[in-house]
Amino acid sequence: DKAIQLNSNYVLAWYNKACCYAEQNNADLAIENLQQAIALAPDRFIKLAKTDSSFDSIRENPLFKQLVSE
Repeated sequence: DKAIQLNSNYVLAWYNKACCYAEQNNADLAIENLQQAIALAPDRFIKLAKTDSSFDSIRENPLFKQLVSE
């Protein structure tokens, strides 16, 4: 959170927060943070999220599927 407070465009912080929330099975916060990462660097993070095992617990979530299909 501190990294994002210092620089809201720090895309890796958004992505890593999304991973952490996904590993805690908190789909809503995982998707919210992943949306921020994808907004900043769509090509990189859509591709990465599709294969990152951190998102295995939410991979079947309709919102996650929609987000990574963009």
